[in-house]
Amino acid sequence: MQKINIDTNSLMEKVREIQKDGMGLVELCIIADQIDGKYNNPAFLHFEGVSEKGEYKDYESIDEFPIARHMNVSMPA
Repeated sequence: MQKINIDTNSLMEKVREIQKDGMGLVELCIIADQIDGKYNNPAFLHFEGVSEKGEYKDYESIDEFPIARHMNVSMPA
């Protein structure tokens, strides 16, 4: 199973936006972190809303939140 840590406030904002638009379902995709040359792009959670008519709407994504920053501790590399 693939896992991702995201900020709860960001998640709630995204869910409220999707609900406000009347979407009945949400499709979630975890995109793994990627290295592009010397840059490390974090993993992210992508959102697509699905209406009752089967229409899709892109709700963009939320970047992964580093667990060490949440816990306010240093973690070994």
